[in-house]
Amino acid sequence: MKEFDIIVIGKGLVGSAAAKYLSFTNKRIAVIGPDEPSDYDKATVFASHYDQARVQRLIGKDKVWTRLNLDSVKQYYTIQEQSGIHFHNPVGCLYVNPAGRDEYLNKAAYLASQFNLDYTAYANGKELAADFNDYHFPESAQGLSEHSPSGLINPRLLLKAQLAIFEQHKGTNFKDTIIDITHHKRGYIVTSQEGHTYQAPKILLAAGSFVNFHNLAAQKLALQVKNEIILLAKVTPEQASELAKLPSLLYEIDNTITEGIYLIQPVQYPDGHYYIKMGCNLPEDIYFDRIEQVQDWFKKGNSDQFIHRLKQALLKILPHIEPLEYLTKRCIINRSVHGRPYIGETNQPGLYVASGCNGYSAMCSDAIGGVAAHLISHRKLPEHYSEKDFEIFYHQE
Repeated sequence: MKEFDIIVIGKGLVGSAAAKYLSFTNKRIAVIGPDEPSDYDKATVFASHYDQARVQRLIGKDKVWTRLNLDSVKQYYTIQEQSGIHFHNPVGCLYVNPAGRDEYLNKAAYLASQFNLDYTAYANGKELAADFNDYHFPESAQGLSEHSPSGLINPRLLLKAQLAIFEQHKGTNFKDTIIDITHHKRGYIVTSQEGHTYQAPKILLAAGSFVNFHNLAAQKLALQVKNEIILLAKVTPEQASELAKLPSLLYEIDNTITEGIYLIQPVQYPDGHYYIKMGCNLPEDIYFDRIEQVQDWFKKGNSDQFIHRLKQALLKILPHIEPLEYLTKRCIINRSVHGRPYIGETNQPGLYVASGCNGYSAMCSDAIGGVAAHLISHRKLPEHYSEKDFEIFYHQE
């Protein structure tokens, strides 16, 4: 049995960030989690960071999310320098509601002033068209744009960068899938699907949407776990070059067939081709209670049935593009009770959790991991955050 001071379970964006920060001040740190599966049919757990592009913005839904976004972005240069891996493209981020002003736009001025952030407001579709003529919005639309450092990040490369720095600081990286955590007098014993055991007095559970599955926590977190469908529109390298300055888009449409669109300029994927990425919520979205349902979704879910609908939504926003092909990807997100992450010590002493990121974790995963690491190392949250911000709610039977 291998022994450590702290074990991070879950090797996604939050877990890798937390492990990195813990490795700065602690001697024996392990992060345990499977790598991206090469064969979905043989995989047990999955994640949504198996991707090349995620939106980066600064002004969040409230002060907590805004601070998390800002704290993360402030670290990007250092992470890229220390790892030698470039994952951030600050092309800007555009938020638009086609129906006009909404709660987010009403709050934006206050939040921007609290953090000394700049943005440009747009009162109608004509103003938006003057600055963003590749996009098409109705005249009723209102919005705001953030410039650099907002834009997009590559989650695969961010994960790789975090783990590279973690390993530079002598952290230990295991590829196992943990299926059991058992408390004992010296802390915790964790057991993997592969039959390996590890021991530590402190555990950080950062298993994303799989946090409630297997035998990881005695009391389940209050989380809604749902599917998400991504449309990838393949374009030529020439089209990609023409759209290279296109800002990331958060489009708060809700027309009963699509809701909450996000869209990212063409980026190159591992197959060498360039794809525009678009995701949204659909009325047919599935909510999961059991791990078998999630596994079935990732392995054989029928996401392609929505290609036509998603294609039509994309072409209304970007009417001048001429994609060569359309593909879908299957993802997963979770939602907490209060709409913010759960970060804290559970009702099992020494067992900490960082989960419930509501679909926003990629853009602020470094800060979420940093908050969790600070709490474990110092027994308190970093300055400017309170326990109420990340209060843990448990599932009620």
